[in-house]
Formats: sequence, C-alpha cells, structure tokens
Amino acid sequence: MLHRFLDPSTDYVQPVENNSQRRRSLGIYYTPRTAAALLAKWAIRENSDTILEPSFGGCTLLEAAVDRLRELGCVHPVRQIFGFDVDESAFGHLRRLLGKDHNSQFLLQDFLTVAPGLLCVNTIIANPPFVSYHRMNDAQRNIVRTWRNKYAPPFSMTASLWAYFLTHSLLFLKTDGRLAFVLPFAVGSSDYAQPIVSLLRERFARLALYRLSEQLFVQAGAEERTVVLLAEGYLGRTNNASHRLVRSVASLKDLAGVLSEDQQGLPTTATDDLSTVSAGRVAETLRRATSQGSLCKLGDIMDVAIGEVVGDTAYFVKSIDEWEALAIPERYLRPIVTRMRQVTGLRVTKKEAFSLYSAIPLLLVLPTPIMQRTTRQYLEGYPSSRMLSNRTFAKRKPWYSVSYDRTASAFIGSMAHRSPKIAWNAAGVSCTNGLYKLFRKNGTSWRSLLPAASLTTVFKFSAEMQARVLGSGALKLEPSDVRKLLIPTLPPSLERAAAQVLVSRLDTLVRQGENESATRLADNLFYLSTGILNSSELNMIRNRLRELRGERMSSKRFSL
Repeated sequence: MLHRFLDPSTDYVQPVENNSQRRRSLGIYYTPRTAAALLAKWAIRENSDTILEPSFGGCTLLEAAVDRLRELGCVHPVRQIFGFDVDESAFGHLRRLLGKDHNSQFLLQDFLTVAPGLLCVNTIIANPPFVSYHRMNDAQRNIVRTWRNKYAPPFSMTASLWAYFLTHSLLFLKTDGRLAFVLPFAVGSSDYAQPIVSLLRERFARLALYRLSEQLFVQAGAEERTVVLLAEGYLGRTNNASHRLVRSVASLKDLAGVLSEDQQGLPTTATDDLSTVSAGRVAETLRRATSQGSLCKLGDIMDVAIGEVVGDTAYFVKSIDEWEALAIPERYLRPIVTRMRQVTGLRVTKKEAFSLYSAIPLLLVLPTPIMQRTTRQYLEGYPSSRMLSNRTFAKRKPWYSVSYDRTASAFIGSMAHRSPKIAWNAAGVSCTNGLYKLFRKNGTSWRSLLPAASLTTVFKFSAEMQARVLGSGALKLEPSDVRKLLIPTLPPSLERAAAQVLVSRLDTLVRQGENESATRLADNLFYLSTGILNSSELNMIRNRLRELRGERMSSKRFSL
C-alpha cells in the first residue's frame, strides 16, 4: 500500500471510467452532486469547520464541502479539508478541482492505516467503499485484519469495508462533531451492523437514518439501495440518553425537505419504534435456540458452490425448439436450470427436466473433437472478437467446453423477490451461476426434507436479515449469505413414507401458489411439533418477517 503525500508536480492519468472491475474491487460508486451538496449543507455549520473525507474518489463531496464553506464566508476553504484515497485516479479528479495548490492535506493512503492523532475535525462526510468481505482482495483483508488486531471492534470480521471506515472515522472526530455518510441498505439489515449502530447511539446525542427509495448509483450500474446516516453531538463516550430517528424517504429532494423542516439539526426526541422491541426479542429468541443446539446454519450441513459458469448463456443455453431449428443433435444437450422460477415446486423431477415441454432449457455440452457437421458450423460462426474478449473462454480449452456437474443435492437461487427457496435435485441435472449448488456434507441426516425447511418462517426471516436488497426490492444472496441461513439442526423424526407424503403435500401447495399454507404446515412440522419454538415466539418472528418484507417492497418505513 502506498503511503505518501501527493506531489503537486506529478500528473496522474485518469484510467478509463468504465473500468468496472477496478471500480468494483475498490467499491467505487461516485456520489451524485445533489447528494454531496445535501450532505455538506447539513454537516458543515460554521465557516471555521474542518472536514474529513476518508475516501474522496470522484471528489464530489470535497467539491460540495468547498462550496459550502465559501457559502458560509470562508476565505480559504481548501485549507480546512482533508482526505484519503487508495485510487490514483481520485487524484486526477483532485487536481482538476483544486489545481496544484493546497494539496498537502490529501494522502494516497488507505484510511484504515491512518493513525488517530494525525488530525481531528468537526465534520466527516463520506461515501465509503461498498466492498463485501468475500469480495475484498488480499491487500484489503490484510489491512482489515491488522485494524481488528489493533482496535478489537464489536462486529464480526466478515463485515463489509464500509463498516470499518465508519467505525474508524470516530477516532478523528472532535467533541460535538458530526457525521454524514452514504451507506448501503445493510446498515439496517445485517447482523454485523447492529453493534455499529449501537455504538453510534452511545456516542452521539442524536442519530438519524434515512432510507432512500431513489437509487443513487444506478448510473454506475449498482442496484444497491442506500441509507443516509446523519449523526451530531459527538460525545466520545457512552451516552445512555441518545436519540434515534428512523425514516424512509423517496428521493434526495424529499430528504432535503425533511432536513429543512428539522432546521438543519436533527430532532431532539426519539422516534417511537415498537418494531425495534420486536426485533430485539426475535434476535434473542433465535440466539437462544442456536445456543441450545436446536438451530444451525445451512453451511453447517451443506457445502455451497456457484453453478456452471457458461460464459455466454444466450449462445450455449436454448430451448429444445431453438436447438432443433439449428439442427443440433439431442445427444449434445443437457437440462440446466437457469432461474429458480423454472422450478415451480420443491423438487426438480426427471419428468420436469426431460419433458418435451419443460420450462428448463438445455445446455450445449460437447465432446472433443466435434465431428458432427451442423454443430461444428454453429461453433465456427461465433464472432472472433467476442471470443477473444470473453474471459471465461480464455480459461477453457477448447473455448466451448462448458462444465456440467450434475451431483448437487439441491439448488437455491441467488436472487428472490419474496423469499429464497431450496429445490431438491431429484432429476440429477445442473444449474448455471444464477443459482447456487448445495452438496450434502458427510454425516448430515438431511435429505429431501431440506427444501421443506426453506418454507419456514425462520428460514425466510434469516434470508431477510442476511441478503442485500436491490433497487427493485429483490433480495440478493451471496454464497456467504446462503451459508448463514437458519434451519433446524436435525430434521423431524419421520418414517421414510411419511416424509415422502409430507414433501409431496408441500410441493403441491407451492406449485399451486399456496405459499402461506405451505409455510404454516412447515412451521408446525419443524418448530411447533418439535418444541424448538412455541406459537407465541413463532408468531412474533412471523410478524417481524411481515414488517421487514413490507418495508423492503413498499419502502414506507425503515427500522433497525
């Protein structure tokens, strides 16, 4: 990692803006100017305020801070602003904003490596990196590991990078200081975020979170919903009388109106949030059941892997009619699930997978060399420019050799609008990487009852808590999220015939769209009849699930 002051005489060549892989690895989503101006106006109150931006990137927050200080009558605003970034292209933006003067306050350095005491400011405004733990590169993980060893935070190591930036920022804030952060939706849904929010409530006199229905980073191709976190009155110590406001707003314009109504400062009374009490009781109930050994994580009994990486799905995956029109022999085709909606029930049956009218498409799986004429002609027609630019093809020899592993026990989708569902692989087929494969670990007693467990309220609730929420309201699950989904440690004790009857009954209900009836039946089987939960506890979790799902889909309110 580079640790040096920017040399004003050095020219930094800005990389091409559409370098999506670089920007994704660094979690770069530049703050829109309207959002930056709004945060700066709220957070900067006096012309003497000092400001820190710990990951200034496209410099829109820095520019907004300069404008705000000038508006307040500051003669030399740049001298009161400090910043850090690891991306050299950020300094290209900085040069265009500030020129060659007064740049010594901006370091090419990872903020998490900056020691407290270097500076202390009135205000921190930030749009920190949106990088989940499993997407961190080795350098990022090493920095996080070092930071954790030094500061021993109350949240887990698997927290996303923004969580570390937010927590580290507190070490650079003066008494009575303010924070204004743009954060992902996970601040209100992930397990690791709860200790951070609790810490903020203890350290600030007032704290507010505003969930935006408007997608701030849609132009950058990011569907992540965002939350604006505002905190003021930093005490630097435990504050048992802190207040918290939780609201949902449709757009930045609406948020500007709300802040104007609050006369810039945040309300001095806490919002009455009854669901917060429910959320705490739900969390405690599930922790108790887990500590008693009644609940476990899906990853404890199943290995999770991504589906087949096809490279060009539209080219290699088609319906039987499309393949027949291309004169591709049937012997080269294999059923492959590309979307969970192709599986209407809890099982992928052979009848579904191999039926002439199946909704499951077919993957082109070829031998080497290919002797059949029409198939060879089909491959030869693939555009050479597309072939050369395809990274997946570059890793395969020959380029068309798509893998087809049919040994997965079950599948689960990576995305769901209502709740994720597990489907048992009774047909012995494969899936693409829009889904995840589940493989039974040695010693597990779970078999075909596992999909039924995915219908339960507890499983659905854990998905709401673990998944990322996209702009459309859909849940997006990463492999690490799937591993954390909650199920009973042991399946119910049922005779094989009785289990088959039950699974068939649930499968029929799901296919008929009777999802609520299926969930009630599954809850009774896995939780009430086994004594893991009583009806009162289950109803509490069910009500909280309904609240979370309603908030996700309607964006009417946001609670932690």
